[in-house]
Amino acid sequence: MTVLHETELTATMPAFLQKMLVFLVLFLTSVKEISSLEITPSAHEVVLNLYSDFTLRCSDHNEVIWKTDNKHTKLDTVLEKRGTIFTNTLTLRNLTGLNTGEYSCTNDQALDGKSIYIFVPVPFPTSFINVSISAVQTVLKQGENIIVTCAVRGIELISYTWRYPGQMVGKEVKPMTHIVPGDKHYTSSILTIHNADLDDQGLYACEATDTYFGQQEEQSIFIRVIERGFVTFHAVLNETVFAELHKSHTFLIQMEAYPSPTIIWFQNNKPLTSESNSDFAINSRNLSETRYQTTLTLVRVKASEGGLYTVRAFHEDDLKELSFYLQINVPATVTELRDSSNKTNGEQTVICTTEGMPQPEITWYTCNNDKWCAGETTKILGNTSEEMNLQTNFTYEDDRKVYVVTSKLHFHRVDEPIFIQCAAQNLLGAHTQQITLVPYNLPFKVIVISVIVAFVILMVLFLVILIFLWRKKPRYEIRWKVIESVSSDGHEYIYVDPMQLPYDSSWEVPRDRLVLGRTLGSGAFGRVVEAIAHSLSHSQSTMRVAVKMLKSTARSSEKQALMSELKIMSHLGPHLNIVNLLGACTKGGPIYIITEYCRNGDLVDYLHRNKHTFLQCYSEKAKQEAELYGNGMRVDRLQSHTSESVESDGGYMDMSKDESLDYVPMSDMKGEIKYVDIDSSNYGATYELDSYSPSASEKATLISESPLLSYIDLVGVSFQVAKGMEFLASKNCVHRDLAARNVLICEGKLVKICDFGLARDIMRDSNYISKGNTFLPLKWMAPESIFNNLYTTLSDVWSFGILLWEIFTLGGTPYPELPMNDQFYNAIKRGYRMSKPTHASNEIYEIMQKCWEEKFEIRPSFSQLVVLMGNLLTDSYKKQKYQQVNEEFLKSDHPAIMRTRPRNTGFSPSRSTASDSVSSSSILYTAVEQNGVDNDYIIPLPDPKPEGDTNNPPEASSSRASSTLNEANTSSTISCDSPLAPEQEEEQEASELKSDC
Repeated sequence: MTVLHETELTATMPAFLQKMLVFLVLFLTSVKEISSLEITPSAHEVVLNLYSDFTLRCSDHNEVIWKTDNKHTKLDTVLEKRGTIFTNTLTLRNLTGLNTGEYSCTNDQALDGKSIYIFVPVPFPTSFINVSISAVQTVLKQGENIIVTCAVRGIELISYTWRYPGQMVGKEVKPMTHIVPGDKHYTSSILTIHNADLDDQGLYACEATDTYFGQQEEQSIFIRVIERGFVTFHAVLNETVFAELHKSHTFLIQMEAYPSPTIIWFQNNKPLTSESNSDFAINSRNLSETRYQTTLTLVRVKASEGGLYTVRAFHEDDLKELSFYLQINVPATVTELRDSSNKTNGEQTVICTTEGMPQPEITWYTCNNDKWCAGETTKILGNTSEEMNLQTNFTYEDDRKVYVVTSKLHFHRVDEPIFIQCAAQNLLGAHTQQITLVPYNLPFKVIVISVIVAFVILMVLFLVILIFLWRKKPRYEIRWKVIESVSSDGHEYIYVDPMQLPYDSSWEVPRDRLVLGRTLGSGAFGRVVEAIAHSLSHSQSTMRVAVKMLKSTARSSEKQALMSELKIMSHLGPHLNIVNLLGACTKGGPIYIITEYCRNGDLVDYLHRNKHTFLQCYSEKAKQEAELYGNGMRVDRLQSHTSESVESDGGYMDMSKDESLDYVPMSDMKGEIKYVDIDSSNYGATYELDSYSPSASEKATLISESPLLSYIDLVGVSFQVAKGMEFLASKNCVHRDLAARNVLICEGKLVKICDFGLARDIMRDSNYISKGNTFLPLKWMAPESIFNNLYTTLSDVWSFGILLWEIFTLGGTPYPELPMNDQFYNAIKRGYRMSKPTHASNEIYEIMQKCWEEKFEIRPSFSQLVVLMGNLLTDSYKKQKYQQVNEEFLKSDHPAIMRTRPRNTGFSPSRSTASDSVSSSSILYTAVEQNGVDNDYIIPLPDPKPEGDTNNPPEASSSRASSTLNEANTSSTISCDSPLAPEQEEEQEASELKSDC
């Protein structure tokens, strides 16, 4: 079989056949291209919503175009080519019924195109067309332009027809139709007539026709053309207008005017301006095209603002005025009611002056009683009575615009007091005043009664003030409290009532065994007196003690408080580090509490007196270090210690300021009272370095035998205070006033805790702040005590931290930078704490911070504090010194120990061999004299060996009570005051001072 190629075939074909073949190929190609034309969407008919948007797309291998026979549609097309495909996009926007029709897509190469029919249904037309007509001005003068606008919204095809007065006289005007840009459904027709005259006045009508549906609607407006402008008032005011005094009043005036007028208000023919004396406000505004309103407001009308008021409205063509008279109504007021009597003839006249607008009327009344006419009244009828006559006159004050009415009521004779009332009244109200008309011959007893009543009232007021001051006077109360029970949450405490505690009569000491001396301390409620007690123990026939007592002016509540203190002290029992109870006198006279006597005074005073020895120790150390290391940092450290100035005592009471001798009377005794001189001692003397040296036999009973103050002494004092507070806490006792002023220093640096509130003038002590009827040591109190009145052993722990700060600042006053006001309270609430003292180690300051924890539950107990402080001491201090002294104290016949031991020991403290030969009647009252030195000490410890001049024995005439003070006592009983050491040991002690630093 033979196959012919295309070239061979065409070569063998005739020319005619070749042309036919080419035509056939082209025809088939065209048919293929026509069949590829597509319209999206492919539907033949689409129904669309009114005012919607629609998009048509036509695609083909050749360029395509969109066509339509709808003349109302503007074709918005976009031609794009992607590869070999052409796409023409037609977008129809805001479709209406006018867009209904057939839309075709074709190209020049196609034999036929494709089409789609779009139908936009139109709702049934409304029964009317919304036609509006308006004019720039409906009232105008001739020569001005008339501009009238007719508008239709919502219809696209609309035609306008005008009718106006000018058409009748052949004045044709061609209206101008506008389509609002961006909104083809809002059209308007504007009719403008230039240089209008009087013939152009009339009705202007506009007829709008919907050419699509054939609907019609007409609106009209009346245009008024005037020859010249005008002003017309519409206000209706009386000739006289009333306004009430001191109340705001507004006047409103309306008017018709064209063109716009100028409005001015006048008062008494003077324009109202900002310089006028009246307080006013003027407001003018346009209500409509030709209607205006003006208001005048008078603020808090004054009487002087009455008068003629005028409002004037004017322009170039017209002027109008409207006037009225303003009358200010003033309520009737009685301005004066007085007795204008003539004392020479006995006649009496009452004058009543009133004022008001309108004119007030005056009426006189007499009252039935002296309750200022609160009850019934009786009207006085003019001149009908022979005993009185009435005269009234009035005047008008033009400047104030008020009537002044004066009425005189004349009495020919008055025999008794008359209560008279003058009543003034007008349209706005009434006002009254009362007066008492007293005859000149008023009985003297009325004056006497008045004086007596006034005196009684003054006395009652005086008594009320005295009672108030008496109740506000601070009362003495014992600071120590014993806890009875604690709530489960630990926030509520119940304290033992001290009055319910038993009192053991074995503590009683006969008053004749006390020889009272000078006053050691005196406070607002009582005093502490130095005394010599006889026969308190076997080893000491006499003992120097301190006696607490109340002042003679003490109240019963203060006596109960002192008795409560006695019961608490007897309840606690003895301890080495508290001021122990030795006895008491509660019968046959005032209450005396006999306690131990401390020689060296309170801790604050002790630190101040010995500060120089402490600084001297550091100075000596610094000098030695300077020799070794040069004048570097060590010298600076020396300067920081030696240059420190002595701090203030913080307001602590100085006992040396009391009287040199203040003898306290005892109860009456039989026989003649005699006073025997007692040799003066050095108990009240200032502690000097060379004034005392213990004997070798007594060194064992001393915690420290060095007169120098060292750092280990400060730690030891803190340790002993913690031991004492541990004992109180074990007895559930809360101190509530733990501070350096309530810590006493005995011989050998033995420390004892006390409560010295009775003998301290807390009302003048800056450390105590008044709260109610008591004084509180706020700087030493824990936050829960200050703000919640909660006192516990843990609040005493906070105070212990403050005490540590006092010790290691050598007697400084806490919070020196904070004043005692709200700044102090706010600082405590914010958690403010004092900085580390200069002489405190980091370990000491850490203990302080633990004591100052905000939450009292996490503060250390006193048992823990004893351990913490003990860790900072050597075993030689705790075991060889402190423990030995404590054991000697517990083994001794100290009165506090003996009275708490079982009674079968065979010892009766009320009997002593030292006093067996002395009868009670032979005990003499003895005055303890000063040795020329003030006593700075504060409270108590026993003095087994009072100092005396051993070289000069007492005279033979001296009494037993006197001689016992000078006896030598070699007992080993623990004493806060030790005897002087022999002179031969002074050199050895001096050599040990350096090592003690």
